[in-house]
Amino acid sequence: MTTTAPAQPFTVRTFLLGPDCPDTADALAGPLHDGGTADGLLRGTRPLPPAADRAVEHELAGAVDSFLSLDVFDVAAGGWRRHAALTEAAHRTRATPGSQEVVALASHEITSDHHPYIDVFLDGAKVGTLDVRLGLLFRISGLVTVVRDAHVVAIRSGQCVLEARLTVQQILLAERQGRLDLPGIWHLHTPLPLLRNEPPPPPPPPPPPSVPPSSVQPTQVLHRPRHIHGPSPGT
Repeated sequence: MTTTAPAQPFTVRTFLLGPDCPDTADALAGPLHDGGTADGLLRGTRPLPPAADRAVEHELAGAVDSFLSLDVFDVAAGGWRRHAALTEAAHRTRATPGSQEVVALASHEITSDHHPYIDVFLDGAKVGTLDVRLGLLFRISGLVTVVRDAHVVAIRSGQCVLEARLTVQQILLAERQGRLDLPGIWHLHTPLPLLRNEPPPPPPPPPPPSVPPSSVQPTQVLHRPRHIHGPSPGT
């Protein structure tokens, strides 16, 4: 088992096929050809020359390859957004702007399964559908994060064992297991929002307008003279 320390955004493609793979579509076309994928889809249609079959296989491989641009860290982050300890810290730090918390998570697993489909057409008519399956399993331990303003802003430590498996029509195209350095991958990312599906709380009401002291006039109390009339003389 190897330890991977990426120097660029780390995708599923990079993990499965390696950072030095010159043409990932070519790397996938070989297993598709060996498994007779194109032959199975085109069976019952007009015969194609071998060069055309190869072209179809390469196009299918390119379509499958397009699904491998998923960022490994973003996939794991989708699981962390549902982790109670992180969401609770996110709510607390959002309620107190500028505050931060260090959150340590127990060992945990994140499973991510993807089932895209590719419809295949020949001469404008649909001849079949490719069933693509990509499975990712993260086993994470020793994860310590820093949460500020409802975002993960740093990963202090953490190790991950990732298992990835890619199949098409139940034909195995690639699989790999390896270790990931989570702090190393984190340096390639901006702060991770933990509450992106929740609306922010309403802003506090504005304070009442203040009145300048110079505009305050002293209260004047006017006293009117009171005339008391007694009885007239001689009455």
